[in-house]
Amino acid sequence: MARFRIDLRADAFRSVLGFTLGHWRRQPWRLSLIMGAFLLSTLADVLTPLYSGRLVDAVANGSAADAVAWNAAISAFWMLVALALAGVVLRNAAFMAIVELTLKMMADIAADAFHRVQRFSTDWHANSFAGSTVRKITRGMWALDLLNDTILIALLPSVVMLVGSTLLLGWFWPLMGAVVAVGSVLFITVTATLSLGYVAPAARLANTWDTRLGGSLADAVSCNAVVKGFGAETREEARLARVVAKWRARTGRTWVRGTINGTTQGTMLLLLRTAVIGLALMLWAWGQASAGDVAFVLTSFFVLQGYLRDIGTHIRNLQRSINDMEELVDFQAEPLGIEDRPAAGPIRINDGRIRFDRVTFHYGNHRLPLYRDFSVEIASGERVGLVGHSGSGKTTFVKLIQRLYDVNAGRILIDGQDISEVAQ
Repeated sequence: MARFRIDLRADAFRSVLGFTLGHWRRQPWRLSLIMGAFLLSTLADVLTPLYSGRLVDAVANGSAADAVAWNAAISAFWMLVALALAGVVLRNAAFMAIVELTLKMMADIAADAFHRVQRFSTDWHANSFAGSTVRKITRGMWALDLLNDTILIALLPSVVMLVGSTLLLGWFWPLMGAVVAVGSVLFITVTATLSLGYVAPAARLANTWDTRLGGSLADAVSCNAVVKGFGAETREEARLARVVAKWRARTGRTWVRGTINGTTQGTMLLLLRTAVIGLALMLWAWGQASAGDVAFVLTSFFVLQGYLRDIGTHIRNLQRSINDMEELVDFQAEPLGIEDRPAAGPIRINDGRIRFDRVTFHYGNHRLPLYRDFSVEIASGERVGLVGHSGSGKTTFVKLIQRLYDVNAGRILIDGQDISEVAQ
């Protein structure tokens, strides 16, 4: 059984939501259209139960021959039709706008990530699986689609519906409004705590192993000629089996925690339903509510219950999309390794004279430098052969001239220009 442990970590949510907000700001008018259309369409849902109750009262208190009752029923009917039509039109406009918003954001994110990954240092690429890098970018792109849908299509209308229904019910019966408000806030608080503090940490770890699994598969397949050359098929299968076992355990724990979360939400909704329906019957028994009022309360609650149940799903989707985007967003904080100085200009090569001036260099955290206080000069047009055993620094010599690595001390000059001070 999954161990219950709350572990609230907001750093990932702040970084991912800040990253998303930055892309939203590139399309302010489209975002405003989406939010405005969804707000108005949700207000139509808030008012629908009120006119449903008026329609029931008109039918219950009169007949078709009663002109007053007939007019009241027809007015309520056409208002319900108008509210439904407004909801359809507004939601269609919002959905059309969010398609363009999300597609542009996904395209920008893919281009930005590719731009940055290409400029990461040679060291970074040497220590990163290509398959894992591709997996992080593609998974983050599609997670953005889910994130946009969750916040703009789901959570925003749900919050409007919750606040609007609570205020409308509280306007007629303050006690009913208080019960709905307290129950809803308690439901959302527990749901958010479980989703973000209990499910999210497990999902984050599962995503890490999902990335490793994708990387292991991609690199084993892409290097199949090498695997065959060394007869290492059995060894690679055993290695992948270990990764799959860890992925299965971590993913299984995430799914179990999600099930516990869903069962908790269902229990809380059952308790809230019992309280609201019970209070509606008491108001009717006390003579404070008509048949139409009871229909209004029940319709409002069942619509609200659907939104509340969806809020649990939306929070879980929000948590999942945040987890899926976390590694992609981390690319933005990853240092490039080899960076140009501000306003660095292009190098100007005339003769091609190369000079190593007291260069010291070592790879990564290696203690022993490959070059220490090394100086050499190659004249223009001179041909030089690099001779030495494997690992002595022949390839590194060329990579330093290309500035695939920066030296730890000293300078490399081409035609008298320090290559660290010009653009790559």
